[in-house]
Amino acid sequence: MEAFAIGSGEALKVLSAGAVRASLIAAASDYHSRTGCAFTITFDTAGGVEKRAASEAPDVFASSMDCLRVIAKAGAVSGEPRAVGSARIALGVRTGDQAPDISTLEAFRAALRNAPKIARGDSSGGGTAAIHLDGALTRIGVMDEVAAKSVLRVGGVNVMKAVADGLADFGITQSTEIVPVKGVEIGGWLPAEVQLETTYGVALGAKAAQAQNAQAFIAWLATPEGARHFADAGFFPAE
Repeated sequence: MEAFAIGSGEALKVLSAGAVRASLIAAASDYHSRTGCAFTITFDTAGGVEKRAASEAPDVFASSMDCLRVIAKAGAVSGEPRAVGSARIALGVRTGDQAPDISTLEAFRAALRNAPKIARGDSSGGGTAAIHLDGALTRIGVMDEVAAKSVLRVGGVNVMKAVADGLADFGITQSTEIVPVKGVEIGGWLPAEVQLETTYGVALGAKAAQAQNAQAFIAWLATPEGARHFADAGFFPAE
């Protein structure tokens, strides 16, 4: 869990999944410079956002659309969530390093077996990519081998920081959690058999203390000025 403050005074409270971290900070900073609106943004995994929605009342939620739909059914969201972009899972390496070939499923298996250390998400933390990868590695028959040499972190940004710090040969997480981390770059996209595309969005909190300001911010995120921050952070257009 991490909190990030932008501006001073009465702040718009945002509860966000980590995959949206870089884009949301950039967008909120831009919006603050335009309007003076202050923000307090708390980051967790998508699973963490879902759990916290039962007891917290942010003005804005930012998470996977699946998460937002779940908490909407529980009454935590007002209105329909709005998609901001989609993330795909990639292999991240230190900047300038030669990335292994993962263009096919067999090449991906070989890369996993040949790497001394692999950074990936700890699925107990509730991260979207971490949970998916656990299932995918089990399905293709390499989970035991990978588990023995995994460097586990909660949150994709922390996965890639481990790579940047030299603790692993490469890391696997969502594209939006690789692009913002200094010292790493996308080395390749997971093959179709184990790929996952996740659409993320924002939603108005049902108990928003600043509902009008929150709605204005959500609307601005759909403008070209707001949307570019998601593209810059590695998001694809939401289909």
